Amino acid sequence: MNEQQIIDELQRYERGLTDILAGFSSSSSGLHIASDDDPKFRQCVRELIDLFNDALGRNSYSAQIAEEANTGVSNWLNSPSYKSVENILSVVRASLTRLRRNPDILSRREATQNLRNRQNVFIIHGRNEAKWRELKDIVKSQLRLNPIVLMEEPERGSETVIEKFERYAETCSYAIALFTPDDEVMSGGETYLQARPNVVYELGWFCARLGRPGVMLLLQTGTNLFSDFGGIIRKEFSKNVSEKSGEIRTSLVAAGIIDAT
Repeated sequence: MNEQQIIDELQRYERGLTDILAGFSSSSSGLHIASDDDPKFRQCVRELIDLFNDALGRNSYSAQIAEEANTGVSNWLNSPSYKSVENILSVVRASLTRLRRNPDILSRREATQNLRNRQNVFIIHGRNEAKWRELKDIVKSQLRLNPIVLMEEPERGSETVIEKFERYAETCSYAIALFTPDDEVMSGGETYLQARPNVVYELGWFCARLGRPGVMLLLQTGTNLFSDFGGIIRKEFSKNVSEKSGEIRTSLVAAGIIDAT
């Protein structure tokens, strides 16, 4: 689909959601969706999520729509609330505004997707060589993917470390950040262990570029987690990364990096 076709589709959903809102009825217990509109709304949500995923890849719109839809039916009637329909309509309208202002978004996304290799998984790591090599082996041998470890990749001329990182990172469709207790830090009279600064930077870079669904955080027990990452779901292992190999596979299947078998 080209830009105009996607805009036309979103406008169709905008009209449909507007009609559903207009069909709500009022009673002593609040606002209620019309019985015929309930299945229409649920189908609309599923189709919108697929449309955004197909057009933009990993994106915030799909996540917002799913969250609003789930929140909207979390009531004693198990019925979509007026507010959830209204909020999803706002997401659709915001996306329309963005696409109209930046019509090259889709072409840029296509160019980026062409550059990325589904099989390339970037391994973000610190000083613990044994752990990142174990993770690399899991990614390569068990998951049949291509692990990208920056220090093992060749440089290009006199490029900087950041330039090298970005060049290889752009080819990856997923990133796994390995947080190990590498640095001892003293603060307020207390001493704790945390991951290397480069691990934090690279994880943040991938979160911004691929979105949170495109990254995984593996945390070794005893590693202090920066407060900025407090809300990110992580997989905590004690001694060996292999403790979480099953969960790693499940997450990669959910992200569409590997196929379910």
